[in-house]
Amino acid sequence: MSHKKINLPIFPLSVFLLPGGITRLRIFEPKYLTMVSLSSQLGGFILCKENNGFHWGSWVEIINFNQDSHGVLEIDIQCKALVKITSTYSDDSKLTFAEAHTFEHWSTNQSSNASAELTDSLNDVIEKHALLKSLYQNNLSDNPYWVVSRWLELLPIDYNTKSRFIDDSTYSEAKQLVHSVIF
Repeated sequence: MSHKKINLPIFPLSVFLLPGGITRLRIFEPKYLTMVSLSSQLGGFILCKENNGFHWGSWVEIINFNQDSHGVLEIDIQCKALVKITSTYSDDSKLTFAEAHTFEHWSTNQSSNASAELTDSLNDVIEKHALLKSLYQNNLSDNPYWVVSRWLELLPIDYNTKSRFIDDSTYSEAKQLVHSVIF
């Protein structure tokens, strides 16, 4: 994806999501229900952790939605790109919006030389967890960048540690960390 300037609402949540990653969110606050409505018109929203201001986030789009048994909206989102946030403002509904620019990330690289161990172990985890299996029905890949990205998202590692791997040059370190945790 070439660098692109965007202006989208922010959903502040400590969910680490790299390009291609999918997760399910439960939306119940009125201002975030408004955000979901706006996201179809605007091309998504930015998922990011609020920590002394917003610095970077995941530009996501809604790929599926449903209601749970209690009537709460559930949305499945997929990360399109990572963004650096340059400024923020709030509107009358108290939604925070960001002006941001996309940037390149190693997770969008293409390759067919995946580590069989990491790929097989990820496929085992996805197969054993119903939610992951439903989210990644047709998205499994032998691409090592995709595999390492999904492992980073899933592993119970501190968010700030994971955030060290948002730079485009950190793939080798990310793969090493994932391999050391898994094996």
